[in-house]
Amino acid sequence: MTTSSPLELQTQALGWLSHGRELAVELKGDRAKHSDVIWQLLVEAVEIIDKTPDQERRWLTSGTRSGGWNMIGMSRAELFEIERIRLLSAIKPYDGKTRVSPQRDDVDRALGILEWMRWCNTARLPDRLTKAAIALARGGDSETVHKLYCPTRKSRDRQAVYEIRTRTVGFILTGLKKDLRIVPADGISFKEITS
Repeated sequence: MTTSSPLELQTQALGWLSHGRELAVELKGDRAKHSDVIWQLLVEAVEIIDKTPDQERRWLTSGTRSGGWNMIGMSRAELFEIERIRLLSAIKPYDGKTRVSPQRDDVDRALGILEWMRWCNTARLPDRLTKAAIALARGGDSETVHKLYCPTRKSRDRQAVYEIRTRTVGFILTGLKKDLRIVPADGISFKEITS
């Protein structure tokens, strides 16, 4: 296990926040806020982890796989020839089930962002908040999110969804400030605190 220095963690987090800024601007344009940056990073992290192949499922299906089209030792010309044969045989390009394999940097970023959820442990009933926030980031329906966050509340309103998102982002912003010395800056960027 490698341990990173606080400076490395800070630099890494600033890079992730820069990526989150791009996601927030892509989604909301000029209306994007710092909270949108954090939330979009969380949504993307959950999505990446959900798309990551399950190791146990991979072991169960390992007998049905081969090297695939891009086997070791195949040249670029051989790959083009295989694709040409597929087209001539009336096989559609990319025929079959599409699999998405996140890149290593994406998975590292996703795991790092999800690690920020530890800062929600200072909340009252932190398990409820973190489970509801992850369900909300996953795109869960409001009924499920309400059951996780406030199971005794009778009314199912948008207030709880807003509360979950606001509290989660607030705890993450506080953790970034306390642990990594990163604060919101002009626009929707972030900067390190210099002393």
